[in-house]
Parts: sequence; C-alpha cells; structure tokens
Amino acid sequence: MRFRPATLLWLLLFFGMMPAWAQHTTQLRGRVVDTYGNPVENVLITTVHNTATYFSQAEGEFSITIPVNRETGITFQHISYRDTTLYVKVARGTDTSIVMVLATNGEMLDGLTVTDKYADSYTRIDPKASFTMPTPSGGVESLIKSMPGASSTNELSNQYNVRGGNYDENLVFVNDIQIYRPFLVRSAQQEGMGFVNLDLAKNVRFSAGGFEAKYGDKMSSVLDVEYKKPVNYGGGFTLSFLGATAYAEGNVNDKFTFLVGARYKTNSYLFRSLETKGTYKPNFFDLQMLLTWKLSDKWSLDLLGNFSRNSYKYIPEDRKTKFGTFSEARQITIYYDGQEVDNYENYLGGLTLTFQPNQRDQYRLILSSYYAKETETYDLQSQYWLSEIEADLGSESDDIAQVTDVRGYGTFLEHARNRLTAVVATADLRGQHVFPSNKIEWGMKVQNEIIHDHIKEWKMFDSSGYTLPCPPTMPGVEVPWNDPSRILDFGTFFTADNSLNTFRLNGFIQSTWTIDADQKWVLNSGLRAHYWTFNKEFTVSPRFILSFTPRWKHEWVFRLKAGSYYQPPFYREMRYRDGTLNHSIRSQHSYQVALSADYSFRMWNRPFKLTGEAYYKYLTNLISYSVDNVQIIYSAENDAKGYATGIDMKLSGEFIRGIESWISLSLMKTAEDLLYDHYIDKNGQYVEPGYIPRPSDQRFAINIFFQDHVPFFTPLRVHLNFVFASGLPYGAPNAQRYQQTLRSPWYRRVDIGFSYMFLQQNRDRMKHNSKFLRSIKNAGLFLEVFNILNINNVSSYLWVTDINNTMTSVPNYLTSRTINLKLAVDF
Repeated sequence: MRFRPATLLWLLLFFGMMPAWAQHTTQLRGRVVDTYGNPVENVLITTVHNTATYFSQAEGEFSITIPVNRETGITFQHISYRDTTLYVKVARGTDTSIVMVLATNGEMLDGLTVTDKYADSYTRIDPKASFTMPTPSGGVESLIKSMPGASSTNELSNQYNVRGGNYDENLVFVNDIQIYRPFLVRSAQQEGMGFVNLDLAKNVRFSAGGFEAKYGDKMSSVLDVEYKKPVNYGGGFTLSFLGATAYAEGNVNDKFTFLVGARYKTNSYLFRSLETKGTYKPNFFDLQMLLTWKLSDKWSLDLLGNFSRNSYKYIPEDRKTKFGTFSEARQITIYYDGQEVDNYENYLGGLTLTFQPNQRDQYRLILSSYYAKETETYDLQSQYWLSEIEADLGSESDDIAQVTDVRGYGTFLEHARNRLTAVVATADLRGQHVFPSNKIEWGMKVQNEIIHDHIKEWKMFDSSGYTLPCPPTMPGVEVPWNDPSRILDFGTFFTADNSLNTFRLNGFIQSTWTIDADQKWVLNSGLRAHYWTFNKEFTVSPRFILSFTPRWKHEWVFRLKAGSYYQPPFYREMRYRDGTLNHSIRSQHSYQVALSADYSFRMWNRPFKLTGEAYYKYLTNLISYSVDNVQIIYSAENDAKGYATGIDMKLSGEFIRGIESWISLSLMKTAEDLLYDHYIDKNGQYVEPGYIPRPSDQRFAINIFFQDHVPFFTPLRVHLNFVFASGLPYGAPNAQRYQQTLRSPWYRRVDIGFSYMFLQQNRDRMKHNSKFLRSIKNAGLFLEVFNILNINNVSSYLWVTDINNTMTSVPNYLTSRTINLKLAVDF
C-alpha cells in the first residue's frame, strides 16, 4: 500500500471545506424558452465565477445559487441555440424569477468557436469546429493537436502527445464511459477514425494536465465528451473524397430521445500521395447511438452503443525515396512481394441509470462493456538497393538524379499472425451533492479485464547475400554441419500465448468549494484510490486546483494546480518485447504542479483572451519505451525516472470581426534517466549516461488557426491551419536506449480550406418555396488543400545495412499535397 504522509494533509483540507455559506447566497429561479415560447430542456447553466453547473428541466425550469448584492454573469448553453450570457444582481431576502429566451443557433456549420471562458481549468471545444479546420484526419483530435500542450507530428494519426507523455497516457470519456485505443495498431495508415463522433456531441472539455480526482488513472490529459439529448427532430450528412457521415436525432414527447450516427472513411485517395506505391484498401466504418428514456421526474435511463470495424488491406509494389544532403545524396529503391491484411472490431455498450430526487442530489449507476477483436496478418518481402546519387543537369529525363554507386542491397522478410481479444466490463456508481457554496462528488468502480493474446511474429534480414545476424567464421575453414553458426538466426522472433483475467477497484471523492462570499476563491480538492488484483498494488492520489478571480478592471483568473497522478499499467505496458508478461510491474507515477493565468480583454472593440500555464512534472517508476510510427514498444520494466517542464500559451479572439482565430505556443523539455544503462567504455571507464530525451521530447511547437471572410460576402470564408514544431528523438532499433538521441527534421505543415455556406437558417430558409429547401438548416461546400507547400515531413525511419555493415536511416515521408472536396448539410 502506498499511503504517503502528504495524503493526510489533503484529507484534513478536504473535510475542512464542508460548511456551506448560505448567508452569502440566494436562489434564482426561472424558465428557459425559445423564441416561440416553447420550453427548452437540458440547457447548461453556469455562473461566470463558479464551477457549479445546472440544467433546465423538462418544462425549461431551473433554480441556481448566486451571490447576493453582486452582479453575476449567468451563461445559458444548448447545442441548438446560441450561447447567451445574462447579468443579474439580486438583493438579500428577495425572491427573483426570470424568463430566459434563447435564439436558435443559425451557425451549425459556420465558423469555429473554442471557448475557455469558464472558471475551471478546462478548454471547451465547440463540436461544430471540425467542419472548418482543414486536416486529413478530422475529428476532435485534430482540434486538440492545435491546443497548447498537445502535439503530433503525423497528420494521418488520431493520437497525440501531451506535455511529454505518450499516446497511452491520455484519458478519453464519452458520457462518463472510458474509451480505449486499439492494441495492435502499428502505423497511422491502419488507425481509421477516433471514437468521438462530433455530430452527436454536445459538450467537449479538454485538460492538458492537473485535472480533477474524478478523472481516472492516467498521467497526461483528459478529454471529456458529452453526447447531446435532442429536443427536436433533425439530422445531417457530409460527403467527401475521404468518406461520409450521417446522423439523425429526435425527441418523442419529451419521454424518449434518440441519437444515431454513422461514419465511413477510406484513405485510399490520401495514400496515393505516399512514396510506397501499391494497392491500399483501408475501410473504416462506425455506428453509434444514444437512446434516452425519461422514466419519471426523478428517474432516467441512457443507452450508449457503438460498433466499429476497421479493415486494412495493403499490397505494396515499389518505392523510391531520395534523402540525405546535397553533398551526400542517397536513394533507396525497394520492390515488394506479399500483402498485409488487418482487421479491428470494437463493440461498446453502456447503460446509465440516473436518479435525481431533487435539484441538489444526483446518483448514477453506469454499467458498460467493451469488446475488441483484432487480427494482424502479413507476409512481406522487401528487396532494396541503396545507392549514391548526384544531379545530372544535362539529363533529358524528368528525373535528373543519376545513380553513381551502389552502397548496399538486401532483403527483409516479415511474417506475423497476431490475434487479440479483450473484454473490459465495469460497474460504476457515482453521486453528486450541490450545496450553496460547495459541490461534493464521489464515485466507486469495479472493472474486470479479460485479455487473450496470441503472438507469432518474426523478421529475417539479409544484407549483401548474408543473413543477419551472421556469426563470424575463418576464411578457408570448413564449418561442420552441426556447428551453431549453421543455425538460421532470425533478426527478431517471438511467439507467445497470454491470457489475463484481473479486477481493478477504484474510487474518488472531491469537493468544489467557493471559499468567500464574492466567489473570488474556488478550491477543488479530492482523493483518488486504485487497487489491482494482478500485482496487489494499492495507490492513493491527492489532488487540488485553487482558482482566484480578483475583482480588477479587466477579467483575470489565476490557478494553482498540484497533485499526485498514478498510471497503473494496462496490457501493453506489462508485455515484454518477446511477448511474455511482467507480473511484478508497478504503476508509473508523477507529481505535478502548474501555475496558470487567463486574461480576458477587448482589442479593436472585439473580445480576446490570453492564457498561459507553466508546469513541472516529476516522474517516477517510468516504463521506458520507443516509438515506431504510432506503435509504442515498452520495456515492461519500471526502469526509469524523469521530468517534464514547460510553458504553454494561447492567444484567441476575433482577429476578424465575428470569427475566432488563435495562435498557440508550447515550449517543453522532457527527459528520463534509465536506472540500469551504465556501461564500460573503450578505455575501461565506468560511464553513466544520465538523463536523455524521452521519445516525446518536442522542444517547440507553434500552431496557428486563422479564419477570414470575403468583405461584404461573409458566407465565403478561408480557413488556414499552420503547424511548425521541432523534431522528436529517435535511434537505430538495435541501439541502446541512451544512444537513441538523434533528432528527426522539424515538422512543418500548412493546410488551407475554403468554405461557402450557400444555405443558412437565418438568412435563406424563408426565401425558398420548396419545402425540402426550407427544411435545411445549413448547407456548405468546403474545398481543402492539404500540405499546400508540399513539404516532406517524416513519420518514422526504415533502417538498412550497406556493404560496410553500417546502418543507414531512410525517412518514411508523410503525405504530399492533396485536394479534398466536402459537402455538409444539416436538417
């Protein structure tokens, strides 16, 4: 059991916050309606300086707690209506009631809004944002990559690093159900789509670190998505060169709602721009639904379902890549035989029973089950020629690069028959209790994991006619037939059959306390505990977030975040490279502290916001790893300690009136010290390498998203997405970890999009006599140019051996310039 002395301080701090300060607050009652007087249910109601949230009931009624004798901003939000903020001031002892009228949101597909004006430390992302940001992968992940602290150097991947962590350190929740990423995916080409369907999303929150105790056991970030509950019938679809989406929603007498979305994606068109030519048949399909029953005024039932199938068939033919410098130019030519066929099926079901006896208390029971069935099969032969080249300016051919010398040739033979099935079943009980100046949340969860993994994989290397590794022999000496050197030795070979059936128990309790009457100080503190039957490990994680909002002329918010974050290993972290499992593996751990400030101001008579956060993370019990494309290869040992420190900044606002754009900057350094990596050098001296960069050590990243419109014709807009980031560490696959400190080139990419909203709800619907056209809320046409500067960015490296037995790294380039056309319609 790991129960640290500092935990006692958090316990005393937590339970010392329980008193409610009712004499400084009062209840504001009201009703939310649309412009026709119809009640609006499930409107999110928040006060500007408080983290407590409220929702309007079936008849649009609400009751919220606000301070007395002070002007308070109250924000009303709903997916189908415009965000509206109302400022009220209520005297002590008065009973005040209001009627709030919300205007219909006529910008379902128009523009982009990323909102982080709340008093807590989360960034709110508008679910409609993905329509306007030009990126090949799309989805909420593309928006997160543009946030400060998050980074990615692969536009084909849905994965992202956050503040020095890897992909497996990020939490994703949809309606409080945890989502898992595929187990066997090796490259971004195999990934398909992320889980979150933004057509169905209502609220999206993201934290790059220092999150609350209620969010699970990871060390880097949390993405919290809430799917909407429709109030009317509606739907929409999109069509593009890269796939299609469709969704439908409806409300039946406020007793039953349905939300169904389907997505299909194929990247065949995009993969044509890769240097490896061949037949690509990636097909990714996803179907999700959310059904809601209102059983009574106090009871409701939600059913979340998902089915996804990703199939990837790949028959490579040939590849020609030029690389190196002007003085040492190289070219590799590869011819392929064989194919790769991968299949990934995922099923998710979640049932949520909610009991709300009154406005203050809520209890939820969440039962969920996740099933994954993944197969990876390939037999590939790659024959390569590594050459020196130089420019022949007098050549009449299109390719002026001429081969001057052959530096090496060889063959790779790769084989895999890998199968994995995983079942994760959970039962989660949660409660929430709202007091005038305090909100208490708690939860208890039991989780069962059943995993079956069959691995059979090998790779054989041949260089210049010699199988590698090749044992040395004496020239002219005959080798006996039974000599060990005659045994065929594969470059890599492992086979394993693993079965795992374990239970996890975890829980949390946290308090969000408004300390003073003016709501300047808000303290969120809590504890999280976890126990795993596999290694009998028990951990406790105290955390807190202190927010201070001074009453200055301009709106400032300061936050101090600190806490302990454990990450118990999941299946990938405990599996050695040969497929066996480490039964004594322990949780990775980090101490985190962050200081942030938000400054809201007006410039050119338009709203702007500047945010900044400095952070430091001390990491212990790390499981070291290396990265190949998007595959994380763990050591399966707690063999390192490390740190991550940096500064994140973002400036957002209306650089063009009515349209939000932003620029974000991240400076970061993360390093680790392997515990057992000492060695004896050629002089016989003991050498301790010390701290070396972690694989996610991206020192610098700048992201710019800028929007503009044609003057006097706002439906025609331009959207620019700019990424400039430093390279990541890498090294040869047979090198020691402390030697893998080379740096890939800087990642530079510019995507541009043009959108034309030819039908808009407020502008055009009443102009048409056609009933069909009047039923369309919004319709837009999008033209996107990916990688408009046609820059060769590197995703990973292929390592080959030349005639001198020297390994050469050949860059695997990402996509080149590609054009996409997209049509989006909402009903």
